[in-house]
Amino acid sequence: MFKWNWLVILLILLLAGCTTCKGVAKKSANDQDSPPVILDSYAAEKIRPGASWRVYLEAKDEDGDINYIAAQLFQPGVGYYPTSFTYIKGVDRQGFAGYIYLNTPADYHLLADNFRLDLLLRDCEQNKSETVSLPLKFDYPPSYQPQEVPERWQTAATHELGAIMVEIISSERYNSDDGNGNNLLK
Repeated sequence: MFKWNWLVILLILLLAGCTTCKGVAKKSANDQDSPPVILDSYAAEKIRPGASWRVYLEAKDEDGDINYIAAQLFQPGVGYYPTSFTYIKGVDRQGFAGYIYLNTPADYHLLADNFRLDLLLRDCEQNKSETVSLPLKFDYPPSYQPQEVPERWQTAATHELGAIMVEIISSERYNSDDGNGNNLLK
């Protein structure tokens, strides 16, 4: 009896799994899904170490299936950081105007470094948008004032999409050692 119960449960699960799967249909060359599009982007080129860097994006997808924002940070002398994925949910999958942010350390050694953030969107069919690249430099003048959000991005400034999950380091810290020739970060 016990074996029959497991067999019935297995068949129910198999049947339930088959009914939820979508059929894979072949698409003609004229019937391809449209990729998501980044319509516009903005980020301050210079920020103070320890500040949160906001990257504003406006995007749309005709199919309404934007899956995620892929963000990859590049630093000369260090290389590429791991890619960070910000998943898009709900009505934002059709399009959005909002921001992602990167928290930065309060390390004055970052003043000597330059960064570049490459962004792209992917949808559920793995179509991708064009890549957008944004520069980042750190600055700490004596009379530093936080940069105002341009009027064009005031509405987007109220719509947080998520964080760029990367911990940046200065190239000096990256190349430092413990005095015995051992790199502290490797």
